[in-house]
Amino acid sequence: MLVDVNVIAQEMKKKKSQRKFTPVFFIFAILGWGGYWFSPYLLDSIPPILKVGKLIDQEIYSGKIDVEIMSTDPTHRSTGLKSVTAQIDQDIPIKLEKRKRFSRFYTNRPPAPFVIDTTNLDEGFHSITVVATDKSRNRNHSQVQYTFFVDNQQTRIETLPDLISAKQGQTSAIFIKTSEPATKVKARIFDKDYSCYPIKVDSSQGYFYRLLIGVGVQESVGIHPMMVSMTDQVERVIEKTFFARVGRIEFAHGGYVKLSPEKKKVMMDKSKSHEDNAKRWEAYNQANKTAGQLWRGHFIRPALGGVTSPFGKYREYNTGVKRHHLGIDIANQVGTAIYVGNSGIVTLVDNLHIYGKTVVINHGQGVSTSYNHLSEVKVEIGRQVEKGQEIGLMGATGQVTGSHLHWGMVVNGTAINAEQWIDQDFSYDEEILGQ
Repeated sequence: MLVDVNVIAQEMKKKKSQRKFTPVFFIFAILGWGGYWFSPYLLDSIPPILKVGKLIDQEIYSGKIDVEIMSTDPTHRSTGLKSVTAQIDQDIPIKLEKRKRFSRFYTNRPPAPFVIDTTNLDEGFHSITVVATDKSRNRNHSQVQYTFFVDNQQTRIETLPDLISAKQGQTSAIFIKTSEPATKVKARIFDKDYSCYPIKVDSSQGYFYRLLIGVGVQESVGIHPMMVSMTDQVERVIEKTFFARVGRIEFAHGGYVKLSPEKKKVMMDKSKSHEDNAKRWEAYNQANKTAGQLWRGHFIRPALGGVTSPFGKYREYNTGVKRHHLGIDIANQVGTAIYVGNSGIVTLVDNLHIYGKTVVINHGQGVSTSYNHLSEVKVEIGRQVEKGQEIGLMGATGQVTGSHLHWGMVVNGTAINAEQWIDQDFSYDEEILGQ
C-alpha cells in the first residue's frame, strides 16, 4: 500500500496548528475574564449612593432615634461596598454590622438600622456623619452629615405669683419662670400682645422674665385667659395658658368741665384730637421698642400742688362728652416747676391742640409718662433725663380751665394710674423670685 507523504505531512501540520491555538485561546479567555472583573476595581471613579432616612436636619429629638442608612454601589459587582460608618460628633466612627446588604451589590436593598440614644448625649446641638466606601482601588466614598438638637428635658413655664390679679386702671407685674433659656417670651391677654423682658438673676433657680400689663379703666371684671409663648434656642415654641383675675375699681363720678366757646370749638374738632393722639401714641410706642428698663425704683410726684381731678374720675364736658379722666391733674400757679417722674428719654416735645405744650418720656419696656398743659418746656427730643430733673413749667395751654399739670402714664398702650408707681416699685421683686 502506497502512502502519500504529502497528505501525511499536511495532517501533521494541521494537528500541530490546533495544539498552538488551544493555549492561546485559554490565555485570551483568562485575560478577558480578568479584565471584566478587575478593570472596575482599577478604573472605578463613581462613589456609592448614600441616603439617610428618618432623620431631619436641624430637628429636635429626645429619647432614641431610629435612623435608616441606605447605601449601594451602582457601578459593578466586582467592587461593591467595603464599609459604611456612622460617627456622632467627634467620637470614633462606628462600622455598621457587615451584612449581605453591604456586600457586592448594585441594587437597592433593605436599609440598615442605626439607633442614636440621645439620653447618652448632652443637651444641645450634635452632628452625625455617615460615610460609605466602596472596594475599588480609589476607595470612592460618599458622605452625608446632619445636625440635630437633643432636648430630653421637659420645658416648664410658670408664673410668679401663681395667682395673677389686677384691677381696673392699674398695672400688674407678672413674672414668667422657665426651666430653660428663651430667645423670646410673649404673652397675650385682653386681645393684646405683650413682650416679656429677661431679668438678670441667678439662673440656677430658673430663667425669669417680667411682663407689665396695663389694665384699662373699662376692662371687664372677672377671669381672663393669658397665653404665654416661649421660643427656645432652637426656635421651638412652647405655649401655656394661665388665668388672670381683674377686680373692679369704683372710680369717682361727677365734675363738670366748662370750656370757653373757643376752646370748646377746638375740642369738638375731631381732626385736631386725632392729630394730637397720633403724635402722642407714636411717642408712647417708642417705649414698646425699648427692651431695657430706663427707670429706677419708685416714681416721684412731678409737681407741688393739690390733686383736682384723680385718675379714672368719670366727668362731663360742656361739649357733651362723658368719659373717664385718664390722668392726674395737679393744680398750682403758672410757672410751678415740673419734674420728670423717673429716668428716661424724651420722645415728644410739641404744642398740641388739646393738651397744649406737652412732653412725653420713654422709660423703657412699654412704660411712658406725659406732662401736659405746660407754659414752658426745658428739654428736647432725644435727650436723656434723670429722675427729679426739671423738664418744664406748669401752665394753662391747650383745652383747660386753669393752670395745672395733667400727668399721664401709659403701660404697653394702656393708660393707667401713675400714683400706683409712686407707691410701688415695679422693678423685679427678689422675695417673689426667691433670690
